[in-house]
Amino acid sequence: MSFSVGDAIEHLLVDEASHIWVGHFDENPAGIRRWSATGQLAWTSDSARIPGLFDCYALNVSGTAAWACPYTDFPLVEIRPNRPDRPVTVWANRVRGARAVAVHGDRVAFYGGYGEERDRLAHGELTETSVEPTDVGLLTLPHGPAPGRRRVVGRGSKIYVQAEPFTAWGVFDLSG
Repeated sequence: MSFSVGDAIEHLLVDEASHIWVGHFDENPAGIRRWSATGQLAWTSDSARIPGLFDCYALNVSGTAAWACPYTDFPLVEIRPNRPDRPVTVWANRVRGARAVAVHGDRVAFYGGYGEERDRLAHGELTETSVEPTDVGLLTLPHGPAPGRRRVVGRGSKIYVQAEPFTAWGVFDLSG
């Protein structure tokens, strides 16, 4: 079986219920979507009231929930489509340009940023309405340097980083 989930795909992750989560880039109006394993559109951000969702910079899938950090406002967004009373929760966030996010309880880590902050690892704690910064540092490889060209993905409490030549993954675990 095959089906289209659209174009301008920045992130494509599968949750534990086999739903396919897609985060779009390039100001694609699709934003964030969840598909069933058989190709049925199961959730869309179209009416979710996510501020400034023009590009899904970071997407993390954990259990059956998704976490996102979309451009332009970069809020932290929790999406739980199975929670009928409040499927989307939004926290204001001052960290800009993160390419990966990890969440563990009320703690969050953002990896990436613009310019000199491209290897930034920013920690924060969730309050009722915002992410409050607690620490910021530089993510480095086990032998010292910053990763340079890399791929990143967030899953649950972990951020996976694969630096060039793209042969091995490093893991930052927020729960550790």
